[in-house]
Amino acid sequence: MNCRLLLLLVSLAGFSFFSHSSFALQNNDADEAINSFLSSQKSDGEDAQSQGSAVADLNGDGKPEIVLVWTLLGPTYWHNSLTVFTKTVAGYKPVATMQLSGEAKLRTVKGSLIYVEQKVHAKNDPRCCPSLDKEGKYRWAGKRIIEVKR
Repeated sequence: MNCRLLLLLVSLAGFSFFSHSSFALQNNDADEAINSFLSSQKSDGEDAQSQGSAVADLNGDGKPEIVLVWTLLGPTYWHNSLTVFTKTVAGYKPVATMQLSGEAKLRTVKGSLIYVEQKVHAKNDPRCCPSLDKEGKYRWAGKRIIEVKR
């Protein structure tokens, strides 16, 4: 009886190790894809910075996608975007991007829904300073990203 219990524990530990290793490999692939993408968005006068990312299966096909909220910073402007990447034989590639209003930061991904914390402009806000809190809710629909209205 003790031998079976020991064998079960060793099997579970091995399975846990491999599933964590697989997840770590996915995260390494995601980090590489994000860094490469953000570098490709930079120019002499612009910088690109991550505002949060996640690895999740957005369409239920058993394959993880990458969700990235990022900011393009220019000398006198900035704008935020939400980009979804899928894995191809050549690695993760961006397949859909949506420009977001105001300031944005990825909050979480639950199932197929992407939640983004945003600050958008209220009626009398100056251009520099949005003040109205908003929770953006988005869904990836293949070649595009759509906002989910409540």
